[in-house]
Amino acid sequence: MGLDSREVTPELTRAAIHLAAEIRSFERAELTTERVLGQKVSRSMIRRLAKQTGGELAELAELDERSDEKEAVVPQVAVVSCDGGRIRTRQPGQGRGVHLSGETGWRETKNASLERMCLSPEHDDREDPCPQLPSSFKTPEKVANIAEKPLPDVGPTDDEKPACVVYEGPQRVLRTALSSMACSDDFGPMMRREATRRRFYDAPLRAFLGDGLNWNWSIWQKHFRTFVPILDFIHAIQYLFNAAMVLGLKQAEGWEIYVRLVTLCWQGRVDNVIDDLITACQQRGIDCEQRADDDDPHKPLSDAVRYLKNNRRRMDYPRYRRMGLPVTSAPMESLIKQINTRVKGTEMFWDDPDGAEAILQLRAAALSEDDRLDSYLSRRPGWHFHRRSTPGQLAT
Repeated sequence: MGLDSREVTPELTRAAIHLAAEIRSFERAELTTERVLGQKVSRSMIRRLAKQTGGELAELAELDERSDEKEAVVPQVAVVSCDGGRIRTRQPGQGRGVHLSGETGWRETKNASLERMCLSPEHDDREDPCPQLPSSFKTPEKVANIAEKPLPDVGPTDDEKPACVVYEGPQRVLRTALSSMACSDDFGPMMRREATRRRFYDAPLRAFLGDGLNWNWSIWQKHFRTFVPILDFIHAIQYLFNAAMVLGLKQAEGWEIYVRLVTLCWQGRVDNVIDDLITACQQRGIDCEQRADDDDPHKPLSDAVRYLKNNRRRMDYPRYRRMGLPVTSAPMESLIKQINTRVKGTEMFWDDPDGAEAILQLRAAALSEDDRLDSYLSRRPGWHFHRRSTPGQLAT
């Protein structure tokens, strides 16, 4: 491939960058490059290549126009969602080893998924395509997993299983991803630019999904006001399940309460749920307007009341389903896990901010389904990479 100890060819750079974005460590990327391509590229070289390319991708993200000169297709359904992740960082300029930035080194990342979707040919906006609660939302194993709680003892169940109910929703055609160390004030414009480049604002159907975090809805307020705001139904389940387990004298009773409350929410009767929870609070002498202490056993109850009241305007799920919009941010949760696979781990420490930003940009580009990483590397001008001292390094 024509390289010596001081330079890496564009072809080998391209391969090394893809491996750096996909494989869990630079050490493994080094070994894979040698074993698959028969070329030795040190992990420190791959680290520097990744850092530079990630920085270049961050600069491209600041452009208002597409850099690949491709014409974007207007989506039939445009769906934007965002959520926070976690990454562990160390102080810049300290070299290898652990020099935490902050008390624990953990920092929040901002992540976004932008999906071009299409409606099924059978879609009819006059009827709710799924008026019944999906089976997965009343399956104890799945609900416990969603709520991150132990499996409840719901008692004996009927041997005859009811028909499985599933809400299909619109189908994804193409997704692109964003990930950054930026604060929400800076990440919002990044999301807006990506949505503009992909002509999301021209779509006839537009949705913005988020959980209860304030910064999610601040971004919606500033940049996506023409998108239908939808509270992720999965997050509502977490609050309802925890509250129901407090209300039930036994877990089986709590489960029955949960199924009733979550069914009401799925039917769009959120006000009824709020009234029921407020009544339960009053019967127990709980002021649901006050934030309970962490060790208060009734805390899940008052938390659920506050959460539902704050988000009730974004919980008209029957209307969203009639429109053909998604009601969960499951793809966003999946994206977070995919990003975390590369950047999160007890042994991973990234330079704050350059190293962390570079790997997030690289990983998001690799996970985008428009081949943006390979497209950029393919048209990137050839250059000789010379060794030079750098103020910081990426993680191992």
